[in-house]
Amino acid sequence: MPFPPYLAASFLSIVRCRAQVERALRTATLRRPDSEKVTYQFLALRTASDGVVENICLELRSKLNLISPHKADVFAIHMQFLINTLKKYLSDEVVSLASDTRRMMLSKAGTGGRGIGKGMGNGPEGLTALENLERLGRVYVLCLTDN
Repeated sequence: MPFPPYLAASFLSIVRCRAQVERALRTATLRRPDSEKVTYQFLALRTASDGVVENICLELRSKLNLISPHKADVFAIHMQFLINTLKKYLSDEVVSLASDTRRMMLSKAGTGGRGIGKGMGNGPEGLTALENLERLGRVYVLCLTDN
């Protein structure tokens, strides 16, 4: 099973944003009133990450009635993946929105958190899908890590 295309495309846009800001500004910082140094790159990554995750959540919520329980389980796993992978860059509001959306997907799936992952497939198929998702996460964490 390949990486979910919407996740791969979303992460690609975030990584591309990082590269563009890095190329343009290098290590330029922005001073905040509390003397905390924050790089423009971090602000760009936060904005891009918040936008991607927020829009995925809003799309899932708008289509909740059309999502099957099986797909809801898969989307719940994807939401947890997004939260785990981008947690350094997500604002508290977007983490809350993503967590609430994940809970909605679990409720729709009827698992309530128990038996999560069954939508990815049982046995070797499900394990392979989860391993692919973990691999994708490791790649993007490496791409987003400061050097």
